[in-house]
Amino acid sequence: MNKKNSLLLPPQFFENDFHKKLNYILQFKIDVLYLFDHLKNPINATKPTYILTEEVFNLYEKVNNKIKIGVCVLNVNTRYLGKLLKDILEPLLELKSISLGLGTGDNKYENRDFLYENNIEDIICYILENKNFINNESQLFLGGNSKEKLDLVKKYNLGINQWMGSDSNFIKKQNVYKHLLNPVGSLSRCIAYENQLEFDYEKIHILKDSNLKIFQESIDKIFKNE
Repeated sequence: MNKKNSLLLPPQFFENDFHKKLNYILQFKIDVLYLFDHLKNPINATKPTYILTEEVFNLYEKVNNKIKIGVCVLNVNTRYLGKLLKDILEPLLELKSISLGLGTGDNKYENRDFLYENNIEDIICYILENKNFINNESQLFLGGNSKEKLDLVKKYNLGINQWMGSDSNFIKKQNVYKHLLNPVGSLSRCIAYENQLEFDYEKIHILKDSNLKIFQESIDKIFKNE
């Protein structure tokens, strides 16, 4: 896998100077622009956050195939299965070359009183067999550290993502990923600062909400050595 640099957009990205920030991003070689799946702002619950389904399509239209769009990650247990398939996955899979991450969620960034118990393996199979997913050359990866997730990655040749975490855990994932045959997704890691490892992977840089000047400085810092 070639070296890849992607961005995870912050909760209020679409609120302030959206077009100026997006135009600045388009000046750089960025592989994927990711949005997260939170119903509340994970940094400050009193502040707004974007609505995933609305802004994915908004962003897809604005970038006009100049940069790929992704979701990091879609929590399969926050919606009942029928709504997840019809209202979320089916529309997303119509987008060309989307990079779609799946997870089962926890309460680390957003407390939830209730979660559904959708079978993630059934959802993986649904996506991999979807004609739009195949024809659009999209990608699929899992987020998480459990043995169950790693077993699914191996079984279905999926990509895998780690949210920050330790180098040792990420190296374990790389040891799984390097033995996959034609995986349908990348090995990736969400990072808040630059780190160096002796293998290539997709770096998903976590951006914070900020004014335009600080946002541009953050982008410059990420790509100054690229």
